[in-house]
Amino acid sequence: MQVEYRSGLLTVREEILQFLGCPIISVFGSQAAKRLDLSNNDVGMILIGHGAPWEERSQLIAHFKRTLNGIPVIASLRQSDKPFENADFNCPADNPPEWVRLIRQVLAGIS
Repeated sequence: MQVEYRSGLLTVREEILQFLGCPIISVFGSQAAKRLDLSNNDVGMILIGHGAPWEERSQLIAHFKRTLNGIPVIASLRQSDKPFENADFNCPADNPPEWVRLIRQVLAGIS
C-alpha cells in the first residue's frame, strides 16, 4: 500500500511498484488512508510519501502501527526531515535507486 500526497508521484510510484510485481493499493492523502478498510486485504508493506508535513506523516505511521501491527512501514524523507522513529524504515525520497532497493528488500523479508 502506498500513501502519497501529490497525484503525479502517486501515479509514478504506482507504476514502479507494479513493475516490481507488487499488487498495489494507492491512496491520496492521510485522511483517505485512515478511512481505508484494509481488514480483508493482504498488505505486505506501507509506503508513506513525503508530501505532507512531518507531524501528519508521523501520526499516520502511528495509526498504521496500531491498526496493522506487524506490517512494515517505510517513510519517505525530504532532505530536511529528521527520521521517523516509529517507522520501520526511512528512505530519502530523492534517491530512487535506494527506494527501489529498500522496497525489494522489505517485500523479500530482508531488513
